[in-house]
Amino acid sequence: MFAELSLSEIMERVAAIDPTPGAGPSLAWTCSLAAALVEMVSGVSLRQDPDDPAAIQRRRERAKTLRDTALSLADADADAYRAVLAVQRRRGEAGYASLLREALQAAADPLLAIVETAGEVARLAADATAQVRGGARGEAITAAVLAAAVVDAGVPLISLNLAGAPEDPRLVHAQAIMDQAGGDRGRALGGPRASARSTAGTDRARSGSG
Repeated sequence: MFAELSLSEIMERVAAIDPTPGAGPSLAWTCSLAAALVEMVSGVSLRQDPDDPAAIQRRRERAKTLRDTALSLADADADAYRAVLAVQRRRGEAGYASLLREALQAAADPLLAIVETAGEVARLAADATAQVRGGARGEAITAAVLAAAVVDAGVPLISLNLAGAPEDPRLVHAQAIMDQAGGDRGRALGGPRASARSTAGTDRARSGSG
């Protein structure tokens, strides 16, 4: 399990020419770091005499759950990608195209779970940014930006895996998460105006304009 490795060992594994761990686990680890920041910021908020400490404690506990979930998804994604690689080694066999398509579509599931987890972390981080006082606000902003970036990077990976199934509902679901995470990043960075800029950027990306 990747969670048993040190950070230095993980970096060495990512840098190696072995195709896994690659993008998916890297996104999962980034998501886990973002969730850990939300935990920390929530703990700071609890020491600032908040109006609703129970809600902040629930956010802290949920962030801990999401942190653990993201770590486990790194392994799930690597396993799914290894299954794709195993099929690719069978090129030339009867039914290869169908087997590869099925493996790729199955590999979209852990990626979508990473995106879903990161989307929730982005929301929690934006909420934390609005409530915490002092220097810890920087950590909350960082958590929101990191989590939203995981979503932004994960959605195209899902699209690549589902290229053979353009009507798959997971594509629409992933896009909706990306839109929401962009709004949460905007909230963390500066409120409605930043959120509007984020949405405008998403619209430009969809239309292909620069």
